[in-house]
Amino acid sequence: MSWFIFAIISVVSSSVSNIVQRAVMRDKESDPVASSILFQFILTFITGIFALYKGFTAPPIINFPLQFMVSATFYGVGTLCMFQAAKRIEASEKTILSAFGAIVTIVVALIFLNESFTIRQFFGTGLVLLSVVLIQNKLGIVRNIGTLYAILGTSLYAVAVVSDTFILRHYDAISYTPVMSFLPGVVLLLVNPSVIKRFKSILNGRYIRNMFLYGFFYGIQAIMYYLALSLGANASQMAPLFRSEIVLTVLLAVFLLGERKKLGIKLLSAVIVSIGVFLIK
Repeated sequence: MSWFIFAIISVVSSSVSNIVQRAVMRDKESDPVASSILFQFILTFITGIFALYKGFTAPPIINFPLQFMVSATFYGVGTLCMFQAAKRIEASEKTILSAFGAIVTIVVALIFLNESFTIRQFFGTGLVLLSVVLIQNKLGIVRNIGTLYAILGTSLYAVAVVSDTFILRHYDAISYTPVMSFLPGVVLLLVNPSVIKRFKSILNGRYIRNMFLYGFFYGIQAIMYYLALSLGANASQMAPLFRSEIVLTVLLAVFLLGERKKLGIKLLSAVIVSIGVFLIK
């Protein structure tokens, strides 16, 4: 199976996980800090089962300590920012703003990884980003702390992805997924040890079920994403391609979360982004 198929599966799973995350976090009692830590450990459990089944190998942290530290820290803080954003703004808004990460990934990958970027991919990237600009302008997203969290979170993820690409040249993608799910959780827990006391107030059957559901879809997304990178996809290809999740999330949010504002412009953007994805392929 080619890296492109894995990338598409990752996109769909990511979109569904965006919807579930917003459904969990719009609850008044939700705690972004505690949820981000719990999410990382749930994700470790889900992806770890798959890794053990496929044959887990120990991570070469001692060989690449800087890259592992960068990925763990940036994913940890990025996850916290995205949970903070999900608490404050709609799923469609947060996902639209995540397009900024594509620009960050492309720039960092071209500078530090010396990746190639063809004219066809350039035009495909332009179309994907054009669709994002259309949505942003027409929706008139309110600039608040939630949007700042979303932009910061997606930028941190973008740098982490470039670090991932280097590590995955020397390490198995399936084994890497639970490792890079666990380490960000440890980072967040070390920075916020007092959050343990707050777990009692938020842990209940419905919350845990929804968090596991979110972790499941996000886990599928992560495994497929890393497999695509390990099979030859460039970070500068994956960044704009993955932005197609924006339109899919917006459409799912219309039907599942009632986010129906400016549906026409959302559908137009879906057509434009589809052409962009074809060119990137």
